Amino acid sequence: MLNDKLQNIPQSSGCYLFKNEKEQIIYVGKSKFLPKRVKSYFQKNHEDTKTKSLVKEIVDVDFMVTNDETQALILEDELIKSYKPKYNIKSKDDKSRKWFICLTKENFPRLIVCNKTNLNGDILLTTTSSNVCYEICEKVLDIINLRTCSYDLTKENIESEKFKPCLEFHIMKCDAPCIAYELILNYKKNISFVKNIFSFDYSSLERKLNREMNQFSKIQEFEKAQMVKLKLDCLQSLMSQLEPYRVRKYNDVARTFKQQMNLVNIPTLIEAFDNSHTNGDCQVSALVRYKNGKEDKTNYRKFNINSTDKADDYQSFTEVLSRRFKRLLNEKKELPSLVIIDGGKGQLSTSKKVFEELGLLGRIDLISISKDDNHKSQTIHTVDGLSHSLPKSEMGFLLGQIQEEVHRFVISFHRKKRTKKMFN
Repeated sequence: MLNDKLQNIPQSSGCYLFKNEKEQIIYVGKSKFLPKRVKSYFQKNHEDTKTKSLVKEIVDVDFMVTNDETQALILEDELIKSYKPKYNIKSKDDKSRKWFICLTKENFPRLIVCNKTNLNGDILLTTTSSNVCYEICEKVLDIINLRTCSYDLTKENIESEKFKPCLEFHIMKCDAPCIAYELILNYKKNISFVKNIFSFDYSSLERKLNREMNQFSKIQEFEKAQMVKLKLDCLQSLMSQLEPYRVRKYNDVARTFKQQMNLVNIPTLIEAFDNSHTNGDCQVSALVRYKNGKEDKTNYRKFNINSTDKADDYQSFTEVLSRRFKRLLNEKKELPSLVIIDGGKGQLSTSKKVFEELGLLGRIDLISISKDDNHKSQTIHTVDGLSHSLPKSEMGFLLGQIQEEVHRFVISFHRKKRTKKMFN
């Protein structure tokens, strides 16, 4: 297993987690280019006693890929403090406790930073750094108007005009719910955006801000448009800062799925394949790639089918998989950790033969997903002949989403090809 994984190390920055025979994480490291760093442990005669002892214990390794070295550094620190690996010295002995970003349970909730001694409200994010918590909270409050005061904003107190708006209202960082209880519906929308941010779903907030910026631009209120632009820039910065936490959350979900399906790899890099044709005419295939649970559209690919002019799903998959993975192997490019085939056991069996011929079966996990009568993802088929219901979990939802995306992508390509043929 270890040798197979060493042949398929993600070609990017990220963290590596060495494990012993009891599947315990014994060392966590980071690198701006994982293959070079990880292979160095097994290609050198180490003089350091600690490293020699570490290498002797390693029987497995997992990877968490990141967008850059900075994110890898943050992720490494979080992993070491959480798992306290045997061979890590730095960070493991850090005596700082866990810190939480929470939403208080009030009529108008506040975003606050807590530790275990004063935990209050619903936890949105857990870290090992109070500074990170305060930085993230500050950015969220720069984007979304929430109150920071500790007033008891009951309906009775507000209607009796017990409070006056503070500086935050005058600098347009708070809508002053302390003087207008009817703002509660708008405030709840803002709270919804905050929850989306900490669920790593930024799309709805991005659309809202872009819409506001365009509206201000159309009516030539450029100062207001610029203020919204600054919020969008702040959101981009916040997304980058939260990315290591999103990656870690995804890896926890993916690791559970790996154990459930008895996979070789944690599915951090997924490629899904699907075919499309009209009674054998204009046959095409396509693949979509997901990295750490997010679309990687720069690595989407389209294929024209050349090996058959009949409606042959099996031959189409044989041709496309052969072309795709021969090229990746010849160019020594990064291989996916999981490949999904749209179809049932027949399509999976055909794909398995291709993987066996290329020597990839032990290096890349291969599954197929079949759909129900309503064309919804339903059953996972694995190369050991077993079938499993699509789990009702975050990973199950993601796999269904990936299958819908590859279907959308290949259908779009097929329609364009068919339209082009009609007018030629």
